[in-house]
Amino acid sequence: MKSKKIIRYSLFSLLSFLFLEGAFTSCKKNMYQRNGNAEIFVANEEAGTISVIDAITYKEIEKVDLKHKGSMYMPHNVQVAPNCESVWATGVPSTEGADEMVIVLKTRRNKVKEYINVGSEQHLSHVTLDDESKFAYVTAKSKGQIIKIDVDKMKEVQRFDLGPETGPHGLRYMNGKLYTACTISKEMIIVDISSGSLTHVPTGGVSVQTAVLPILGSAFVSVFDLKQVIRYDISTGISTVIQMPGDSQGPLQVYPSPDNSKVYVCDQGNVVGNSGSNKLYIINTTTNLVESTVIVGNGAHGVTTSLDGTKIFVTNLTDNTVSVVDAITLNVIQTIPVGVSPNGISFLKGK
Repeated sequence: MKSKKIIRYSLFSLLSFLFLEGAFTSCKKNMYQRNGNAEIFVANEEAGTISVIDAITYKEIEKVDLKHKGSMYMPHNVQVAPNCESVWATGVPSTEGADEMVIVLKTRRNKVKEYINVGSEQHLSHVTLDDESKFAYVTAKSKGQIIKIDVDKMKEVQRFDLGPETGPHGLRYMNGKLYTACTISKEMIIVDISSGSLTHVPTGGVSVQTAVLPILGSAFVSVFDLKQVIRYDISTGISTVIQMPGDSQGPLQVYPSPDNSKVYVCDQGNVVGNSGSNKLYIINTTTNLVESTVIVGNGAHGVTTSLDGTKIFVTNLTDNTVSVVDAITLNVIQTIPVGVSPNGISFLKGK
């Protein structure tokens, strides 16, 4: 491992690249964006920037620099708030011992609005928000905690303790609960926000990210080392194992189509010392089978969709690009250069 920032994200020496991300959001009201088009936000971790891409022209229109108080902050994950008023990212400093930050951007200007200090040695991973954009939730992997942040006050208000040996990583919000993938304890932990109670769902392997499907009442979680995705039925508590194809190198981010008929799976694999996987798998949620494979860029990592579901966006960690996939033809229609090590990705609806 050649840098401190890579070491921060190691897991069994491989999970330096197990990042989120990606996240789709349905904005509840239209906000002005510089040209009215939808935009895509990409967390370029090693570059310490967030790329802003016009979702019509597929051109990068800005890189937001995340330097703060003499330190470069490396965005591990990025998430557009459901009300479209802000974009949230987790930031780990390049300076040893510096405090970690939750970084908030203004969507109107794509400028940093706030650096929220949450302390040092947190190993911040992923961020999600509730449907009303009142609170943001951030996983602190080293602490085994989820940090709750008041959006209006821009300050931490609570922490949920999952346990010191859990390693919470990717998480999603649905109906008052947080569905959290835990890399160390090899499970998905469901946090009831109002009561703080925890439900443990064993996965048997290194669990990286979750996807929630409200139409189906299901949660999906990727299991990297077993090359599986597990579907959890919320009403019955039954888990169904979906095995990835034989050429899988290890699934990371998972994300549903807007109609919940598909789940998109980035098969990043081990990119330490090689190019990793370049595959996007598509799970049919009726059959619970992988029905299609799309070849994207090397180190396929983060995934999200357009608001109407006609486009799929994939970050390619080792190619430093984003692939745009037509969801009907499953052809890559555009490859967009971004920053170094693009990880999380999120979609902002246009006017």
